Amino acid sequence: MLLRQRYSVRVVLPCFVALFGAFVFTMWFGMNSNKDNIHPIITQLIPAGHCTCEHSTTFNCTSCLTPFDYPIRMGLEPPQWAFQYGRDDRNEGLSRSQCTAAFPGLFEDINRAVQYWKPRGGITRKQVNGINLRKGMARGMIYGGELYVIETRAAQDDHRRKILGIFSSIHRAISATSGSLPDIEFIFSIEDRLDDIMGSGQPLWTLGRKASEESVWLMPDFGFWAWHNPSVIIGTYSEVVEKIKKQENAIPWTMKERKLVWRGSLTFAPKLRRRLLEVARGKTWGDVKELVWSRKNNLIISMEDHCRYMFIAHVEGRSFSSSLKYRQACRSVIVSHRLQFIQHHHYLLQAEGPRQNYVEVERDFSDLEEKMELLLRDEELAKRIADNNVKVFRERYLTKAAEACYWRELISGWGTVFAQTKTSGREQEVLGGGRGLRYESFILLQSKAMLEFSHPT
Repeated sequence: MLLRQRYSVRVVLPCFVALFGAFVFTMWFGMNSNKDNIHPIITQLIPAGHCTCEHSTTFNCTSCLTPFDYPIRMGLEPPQWAFQYGRDDRNEGLSRSQCTAAFPGLFEDINRAVQYWKPRGGITRKQVNGINLRKGMARGMIYGGELYVIETRAAQDDHRRKILGIFSSIHRAISATSGSLPDIEFIFSIEDRLDDIMGSGQPLWTLGRKASEESVWLMPDFGFWAWHNPSVIIGTYSEVVEKIKKQENAIPWTMKERKLVWRGSLTFAPKLRRRLLEVARGKTWGDVKELVWSRKNNLIISMEDHCRYMFIAHVEGRSFSSSLKYRQACRSVIVSHRLQFIQHHHYLLQAEGPRQNYVEVERDFSDLEEKMELLLRDEELAKRIADNNVKVFRERYLTKAAEACYWRELISGWGTVFAQTKTSGREQEVLGGGRGLRYESFILLQSKAMLEFSHPT
């Protein structure tokens, strides 16, 4: 008996530890490897990275594109005013009534957030004060129509650039209006996911959310201002759009490559992204490849060069993918799996009907081949979807005018529930009373000073 116990300890236990270690290594390798030829068994075993592939969001906004018949005419100022691309798309100072007329459906998530917070008594300053600022978060204030920076928490320069991009976008939007805005305080996060910084239930401005994260308010991402990182300099969103328009003037629809293009890293959501590579591999319509930034190989495609293709795949990463807005600037068919995360303009996505502006496939891409074959057979359908994509997004809902309108509506919507809360006279006095540094002064600080900035009094 004693010999059996010793045998178990000396032989069985080490074998178990070795097998367990091999299993852990296999899972780690599968989730972190940049190779796209991981064995199918491992692919099925590993979790979906940071992406729950079984869950998705269905966009069913009946009010968003219903009145979207050109031109939109309403009795506003001036009389018979209607949004016109080429005249109004760069106008960041549209009135609130003009914004409402020009962009039906754009403010759906703001309205949803207002309706969420109203029956809960609104948002108190105590709730805002109770939010612990972590890396990737910032606190600001609008007082007397001016923007103030109260606190910033940036882990590194990447965070700093994103935070600065958000503040700059807000400042641009509020500086362009002649209307009044409420006095508010707010906290935003530039992290990809809400659970990176806190649990749900907090009043926070975020870049994206899951359908279950109802307490947060969606804001446009920093890329609308400008974006670059050490690997690639993208520039402002409007610059990218201009490059794309020049590209497409030289390459009409009939000359575009009849292929589905995608470039991306397998590091994020490896199971989801590898599945796309597996389905597209060997297909005549597939130009889907994995990018490893450190290699600097010739697989890198500029934003505007994506538009040389008739079809562009969109895949989420560890959360939403901010690259969607660049893809939507192309006169191409966007092919996306069912999305799990919502961004501020996603309500305008239409997957079917005469106003269809993208093609939706299952999250495991099981119907991708079938839908690609249909699009290749029916080029008239593909062209209509691509045209709708441009008309809805590039020429309207992702313009500078739309972005500015959204920011001001977000501030106004937040103000309706922030201002309704019962606050003491002292709290009312504190709001604006010497708190924060004006945005114009904040941007003059050295980069290092922006990383951990605090100006509470």
